[in-house]
Amino acid sequence: MSSTNLTVTLAHAIAYLTAPLLTSYNAAVIVKLQSLLDANLTALYAPTWSVKDPLRGSTRRCLVLSPECLPPRPIYQACVSAGVQWFDWIDALGGFEFELYVDPGCVAVRRAAGKLTTVWTGAVAAPPLPTPRTGLASFSDAQNRAMSPNKTVAQQLLEDDDEDEKIFDLINDANWGPTFPNARSSSPLSTLSSAYSRCSSRSSNSSSSASDGAYSNSSSPPSSTYSSSKGSSTSSRRDKAKQARVYIDTTKTDVTPYDGGKTTVLTGGVMLGGGPVKATSHKSKPSASSWRSVRA
Repeated sequence: MSSTNLTVTLAHAIAYLTAPLLTSYNAAVIVKLQSLLDANLTALYAPTWSVKDPLRGSTRRCLVLSPECLPPRPIYQACVSAGVQWFDWIDALGGFEFELYVDPGCVAVRRAAGKLTTVWTGAVAAPPLPTPRTGLASFSDAQNRAMSPNKTVAQQLLEDDDEDEKIFDLINDANWGPTFPNARSSSPLSTLSSAYSRCSSRSSNSSSSASDGAYSNSSSPPSSTYSSSKGSSTSSRRDKAKQARVYIDTTKTDVTPYDGGKTTVLTGGVMLGGGPVKATSHKSKPSASSWRSVRA
């Protein structure tokens, strides 16, 4: 029913547009122009055409025709393919700008800042009541449309443009209001991480308990582990630098007396103590027998 209503309505709209050209072009050009207009406008109006709601998508179906600029793409492509000059055509239509409305059961035009003039109107039949065969009928209609001949390039371009417009409409409906940045609340993981960091710093500064230090190193987050490894590498580099600054003179081998002994410097080492202790000789005291013998 919708396709039949669309075909009839478009036939009246195309007849209104091409009527002034009958005196300027031959019949073959007019017939070709009408067939191209029917194909292009059908592809443009079909997605938004609804007999149940005639006003749905009416503003998107409105075409603005003006002598100051080129017409919309469906009409301009028909002009180029049929060999009709657009500015001659708009002059034949009156040479003024107007809006063309094509809705289910109605074709109307409105000049700039003027009232709406009805070109054709027809009775829109009430939609049929739903029956059990409605689903089967719609399925068969879909199969028939799938088996129909391929659409023209112009029809495919118009359908692609319509899909893009629908997508942009959905995006605009989704982004209907501004979004304000919300303050991020502290998560339990961040709180636990900060507590671990404080515990690690206190335990590293304190040298009284080794177990506390071990617990801090095992339970600290990766950031504290990285700092501790960095500090150890820094201290090892400092120790190496100190060892590199120690200077030992290996040329001095003089002997220096020290506490009754001797200190000998050999290859930088210090040897304490001297040589062996000399044995002391004790004089024997004369006994009584020896004294008597000497006196006698």
